[in-house]
Amino acid sequence: MAPSKKVTRVSLQKTVDSVVIHDMKNLAFRLSALLQNMENNYDNPVFKQSVSEILTDTIQKMETIVKRFRDQQQQIVVKLRCDVNHILKELIEELPQKRIRNMQLNLQLNEVPLIWGDPFYLHNAFHSLIENGLDAMPEGGSLGIKTAVVRRHRKNRISVEISDTGVGMTQAFVENQLFNPFNTTKAQGLGLGLFTSQQIFSLHRGRIEVLTAPGSGTTFRVLIPVEEDGKNEVSHH
Repeated sequence: MAPSKKVTRVSLQKTVDSVVIHDMKNLAFRLSALLQNMENNYDNPVFKQSVSEILTDTIQKMETIVKRFRDQQQQIVVKLRCDVNHILKELIEELPQKRIRNMQLNLQLNEVPLIWGDPFYLHNAFHSLIENGLDAMPEGGSLGIKTAVVRRHRKNRISVEISDTGVGMTQAFVENQLFNPFNTTKAQGLGLGLFTSQQIFSLHRGRIEVLTAPGSGTTFRVLIPVEEDGKNEVSHH
């Protein structure tokens, strides 16, 4: 019998700089990988099309980051009324087919209120959690995404659960290593994805709970408060 999962509440530290550094290093890593493959594949029409798409997307992301600093140096997380379900639907639609070929996707996107959030960075944060779930199931499995409204500490919160049927993790790993920057078991990558997701949710006054056990898969539960009477706002560092 697989051991029962334990909920681990992870303390959050607000560090906007780590979010920006993560974004820029990811873009640099993407361009570096492209350059390394160019010499051997340049004459391939499919590769040329891929180059065009990657460069276009990379430039757009860089322009978005630069614009945030040009408009107002301190303005990094811009909160607007946004739909968490819409963000999650977009993420699922963007997943490459080869990544989900052996996966069963279980979506339970229940009706939830709009929240004050930054769609650009929430997209990045949830993307890292989904990628982590897929990476935990290299031989295939089930990826679950569920949204709901829950009541915690006399306040409504949106709950987003991203679950996998992978190998799971020990509590020691979750508490001491999972969200540490530059800690990764992947052959390639910077080890910043989950760390940066933690920072992004913190800037939205949210938190992450981790339910996991070795051999029992993992569920990341993100809780974000519902601010029903707020106005458009900007979070400053």
